[in-house]
Amino acid sequence: MRSETRIEGVEAAARRVAPVFSGPRLVALRELCGMTQAAVAGEAGITASALSQAERGHTALSARNIAKVARFFQVTPDALAERREADLEMKPQFRHLRRTSVREQRKAERFVLATARVAAILRDRVEFPEPFTFTHPINPLFGIQDVAEEVERAAELTRSELGLPRNEPIGSRLIGQLEAGGVTVVRDPETDRDIDAYSAVVGRLPVIVLDGGEGSVWDRDNFNLAHELGHLVMHRGIAHTPGTRTVEAQAHRFAGAFLGPAEALRKVLPRRLDWNRYLELKREWGMSMAALIRRAKDLGVINDAMYTRAMKQQSSYGWRKVEPGSTDRLLPVPRFMPHAMSRAEISTPHLSKRAHLPEDVVLRIVGERKPSLTVGLAS
Repeated sequence: MRSETRIEGVEAAARRVAPVFSGPRLVALRELCGMTQAAVAGEAGITASALSQAERGHTALSARNIAKVARFFQVTPDALAERREADLEMKPQFRHLRRTSVREQRKAERFVLATARVAAILRDRVEFPEPFTFTHPINPLFGIQDVAEEVERAAELTRSELGLPRNEPIGSRLIGQLEAGGVTVVRDPETDRDIDAYSAVVGRLPVIVLDGGEGSVWDRDNFNLAHELGHLVMHRGIAHTPGTRTVEAQAHRFAGAFLGPAEALRKVLPRRLDWNRYLELKREWGMSMAALIRRAKDLGVINDAMYTRAMKQQSSYGWRKVEPGSTDRLLPVPRFMPHAMSRAEISTPHLSKRAHLPEDVVLRIVGERKPSLTVGLAS
């Protein structure tokens, strides 16, 4: 009886939505789930032609088909009503744009928009830090050799903006410092395997999405967070193509400078390939040995020949993705979104309904809520 009542409720809601049905909202849901038109039509039980025409705005879905599509995506029919989406101020910054399919790019865009929507609902109930808006623009067309000093300066100023000491290690505190500084961070288990992380700005809200796959390790994640922060600081508000060699080189240099300030790190980096010393520095500074080696090259502590030899040794040792010490710490976990849900006393189903999103998407955004014994979220 309860199931029949629910079905009747969906049908009635679909009839109310039919006059204000929105093709773009249907496209958004489909792309968020990374599905083709044919797959959605087949699974939802409607014709591919009806779906295609509705997405293009040539026709509207019937109330019956709206109900079918809503049930398939596990949303209320209201999710398919006309509604303005927040502006995507900066598109997702992908490190390997050519290796990232158009479908994955669109899925990522929809995911950051969904993240901003969930964040906006929680912000109505819980006080968040003001969104991080600091920028230090760098021309995205300039090679790193021409702007290295300016990128180093951008990293130094960003530390100051976030209230971080100028020359001390951040260690494993970076994710908490970013969240406290107004950057929304989420870890998505459904990112493409070629994507370590990406960043975007929705409205005024900066978002960093970390890979949630099994291959993630804490030291790479620390660098990924700093790399994406570099995009937010240097490339926000500037027309550019994500993933170009110059843009990525700038973000890489920023990440190294942000995690390991030149003044402090130059004094402690070894001038030979002392891997034990690099491992000690990795644990102290929260940087992978690969990142430390690159930093040593950038700062002139080692020459190009020694850097090349180090890279070859790392490959021969099988350290290209997972180094010694990479698994001795837990992965950095976003905490503000799940804490906000707890403080707001809002359930996942209710939040999903408010955000017009499938529950599984909301769970990807807010992560797993666990009891916390900590008081300071950024500690």
